[in-house]
Amino acid sequence: MIIIENLNLSFKNKKLLDNISFSLEDKKTLAIIGESGSGKSLLSRALIRLFDENYKLSAKRFLIADEELLKLKEKDLGKFRSKVALILQDAHSSFYPFLDVGNMFHIVLKTHTNLDKKQRKQKTFECFESLGFKDLDLLWHSYAHQLSVGMIRRVHLALALVCEPEYLICDEITSSLDKENELRIFKLLEQFKKQTNLILITHDLNLAKNLSDEILLLGKGKVLQNFSTELFFQISSDWVKAYKEFYA
Repeated sequence: MIIIENLNLSFKNKKLLDNISFSLEDKKTLAIIGESGSGKSLLSRALIRLFDENYKLSAKRFLIADEELLKLKEKDLGKFRSKVALILQDAHSSFYPFLDVGNMFHIVLKTHTNLDKKQRKQKTFECFESLGFKDLDLLWHSYAHQLSVGMIRRVHLALALVCEPEYLICDEITSSLDKENELRIFKLLEQFKKQTNLILITHDLNLAKNLSDEILLLGKGKVLQNFSTELFFQISSDWVKAYKEFYA
């Protein structure tokens, strides 16, 4: 379960997120939507405390996956981030360019599991296969810059899923993809929704409508509304139309 009360984020005394509050029950999917600059990506990073010392994060209550996040020490954040995994929009930049795919998975699994080297590769290949990858040995020895946007998004997804997280946070995971890869990612998320808790940061209202149970609408770093998905699309048809036209 997630319980957030009065979350605030500032950077060098400039407020970026202002009194964000929401809750999410287990086995429910939340879509966070809003215009560019509304604070969606900042909120996704706040949910795993992914900021340097120039940022100040505070909250009255900040509970995710049975952890009071603001009470966690730095050394415990790595373990927490294996339980609450974030897939960034710019997947290429999130990978270290001088490590191939295989070495990245070895590092992650060695850190978070007791698997030996052979078992780590086997577990990774099983995850690759579930994500529809072919030619697994070639992928294992590839570098991020050698992969397409669609492939690197799925590799990033595999890197998150291989540790079997309780929560999966996806920041614009379908943006800039062709229709084939967009549909592939959608089907994967539809499948993983049954296994884990999803939070989707997205401009894609079809994704939100078909996958989410609740919608959090942000604007200028504040929560404008928190709806059930069904209610949002019932009462907000004019706003939804304008939103689609703006992002078409």
